[in-house]
Amino acid sequence: MVNDPKNSTLYTFGLYGAVGIQLAASVVAGLAFGAWFDKKVGTSPWFALVGTILGAVGGIWNLVRILKWNEKKEKSDV
Repeated sequence: MVNDPKNSTLYTFGLYGAVGIQLAASVVAGLAFGAWFDKKVGTSPWFALVGTILGAVGGIWNLVRILKWNEKKEKSDV
């Protein structure tokens, strides 16, 4: 197909850009929440470390989920 938007460069940049932003945002959100909780409880830096790790795991999980969805969608379009 000539005008298939899924084959465009902008679609690809948009998809992978969104994945990268979501990964970074989940890590930053986990760190921020952990640091806030550390400040409330006085256990610095443990909850910040746990929040960062959980944010990274959640971000990677979302990355894999989106990439599998895109791969499945590409196969069904063929």
